[in-house]
Amino acid sequence: MQLNLGCGEKRLPDHVNIDLRPGPAVDVVADCLRLPFADNSAEAVRAFDFLEHVANDRRIQIIEEIWRVLKDGGLFEHLTPSTDGRGAFQDPTHLSFWNLNSWFYFCPSMVSGRRFYGIKAAFQPHKLEDHKGNHGVVHTYGLMTAIKGEGAKTE
Repeated sequence: MQLNLGCGEKRLPDHVNIDLRPGPAVDVVADCLRLPFADNSAEAVRAFDFLEHVANDRRIQIIEEIWRVLKDGGLFEHLTPSTDGRGAFQDPTHLSFWNLNSWFYFCPSMVSGRRFYGIKAAFQPHKLEDHKGNHGVVHTYGLMTAIKGEGAKTE
């Protein structure tokens, strides 16, 4: 199973397209903070131009939920406007703010403070980079693998 979170009007074939509101592209209407899928049930989760619409105080919760449904080794692909450009702040519907460094808290080999904050979600980045676009907009792109079990622990 592959999930497309916050699909809006962008339906992806071969994915379960999920959004908070019903629409022609939506397969499942759900709050992505509580996905209606079992632990370790998804092979991939895609979140493009979605995570910035989750409230700032729910950033850890949404990543933990994505990690929960992913299988060990499952792929998490995301694209968010970065605070290193104008895109994060110019859209009044953006509720949370991300940049390249935000993702390091979910990578056990990069930040040892995960344990202090109680972060269980752990990902191995394959690609984590900024893309500069038009009008000063920068997007952070990530392709990461979910790490479960012993590999998820911090050192």
